[in-house]
Amino acid sequence: MKTLNYWLIISTIFFNYHVLAQQGITGNSRNTPLTGPKILSGFETQTAELPDASYLDTEWALAKVKFYPRIIGTLKGTVKLDSLDDIQMRVVLQGNDVEFKTSEGIKVLSGSLIQQFSAQKANQPIKNYISVFEFLDETEKLKSGFFEILANGKLKLLEYTRIIINKSDNPSGFHVASNKDTKIIKEKLLYFARGKEVIILNSKKDLYVAMGDQKPAIEKFIKENNLNTKSHSDLLKIFDYYNSL
Repeated sequence: MKTLNYWLIISTIFFNYHVLAQQGITGNSRNTPLTGPKILSGFETQTAELPDASYLDTEWALAKVKFYPRIIGTLKGTVKLDSLDDIQMRVVLQGNDVEFKTSEGIKVLSGSLIQQFSAQKANQPIKNYISVFEFLDETEKLKSGFFEILANGKLKLLEYTRIIINKSDNPSGFHVASNKDTKIIKEKLLYFARGKEVIILNSKKDLYVAMGDQKPAIEKFIKENNLNTKSHSDLLKIFDYYNSL
């Protein structure tokens, strides 16, 4: 009896080991996270047409994308998010999504998965973007999206684009689904960042607060070069000068 029990135990162990081994061989090939351009295959395909105003820019740009590293599930299995190079993309401000143009159609991912990216349209300079999650906003108004890095260095100049959706009132009291009833307005806000903290830049006073350690030099630079702090191009010159000091 003991001998019979012994062989039953050995047979059970061998059988379970054989099954697990087979699952490992077939299952790993199915569950190994996809990498590279293949990671987009399992994501949702865009079918609906969005208003032009919903996009940061309606034109596609060639991008290099860095994701927050993680493994997530998709319709076609798990994928390992790392990076993508030389892929056509554009940002959807409404809903904080990102679209990628692929051979399978337009794939849609949440912008919250992306840490930073660079994008370039034909015959134009490269633009660099970084997730708002990389910074601390004491006002807590920045819930999602990306900053464009206009000036880099010890003090960064950042631009944040958001949309405001205004729906007109219908005097009849009935809901009418019409694009004509909805206005989408783009608004661009400037911020400066030192380290991880971002602060909105509304006035010259805010600028001098940001550059307080070099205020005399900055005031002199602005005066001698007749610069306007409300001009984007002049602000870039001011930030570049400050970061050179």
